[in-house]
Amino acid sequence: MKKKILLGMLLLIFAVSCSQKPESTVSKFIDGIKRQKIEETYKKYALDNKSENDLKLEYNNKFQQLFFETLFKNIDYKIEKVHKQDDETSIVTVSVENVDVEKVFLKVYKNMLDSTFSSGNAKSVEDSFKEELESKDVPKSKNETQFIVKKTSNGYKIDVTAENIDVLLGKFNTTFRNLNKLGENDSQQSSTEPNSSNAQLPKSGPNVAPTQVSPNGEISGITKK
Repeated sequence: MKKKILLGMLLLIFAVSCSQKPESTVSKFIDGIKRQKIEETYKKYALDNKSENDLKLEYNNKFQQLFFETLFKNIDYKIEKVHKQDDETSIVTVSVENVDVEKVFLKVYKNMLDSTFSSGNAKSVEDSFKEELESKDVPKSKNETQFIVKKTSNGYKIDVTAENIDVLLGKFNTTFRNLNKLGENDSQQSSTEPNSSNAQLPKSGPNVAPTQVSPNGEISGITKK
């Protein structure tokens, strides 16, 4: 009987110790974000809520809802390493795979140009994005981000940054802030490759319309700072 009690206590201690690791806190945070439990997740695992507004959902239409729900459900991650910086701080490096937002925007732009000049019947922005997001071949990318985890009197807490959130959501914020630079990275890479076709997004000029994704330049369900 005593042996069973001792074994039970040891298992309980082991379970508690495992759940209090910095990496497990990061995993629980990401899992909560993926389930869209934003406020609840921040209260449990974030050091403060200063970056919570980067994930404040304000859907204005069904398209925005589809866009961001696609990003949330496609979050896939792997804890790569944990570096103990000091007694109270650990750096948890995470590899995140999600929809490549920049490539989706670029494909939509190119497809709309193609349909406009080939048939004259361009699809709406919403229909073009919906087609890309629901495609089984939607482009994805992997990016790394580092979570700063602090040991507090209430357990481990994450000092969540805007960059953490940006990477979790396929670099949506980065793409949205740089719509006029869509395709530049691909162009730079292709220009260094032998026999490259150098096909790239048309630049704004006297005979080319500026890059636009919507009439107001907006396609957002997230409040940005």
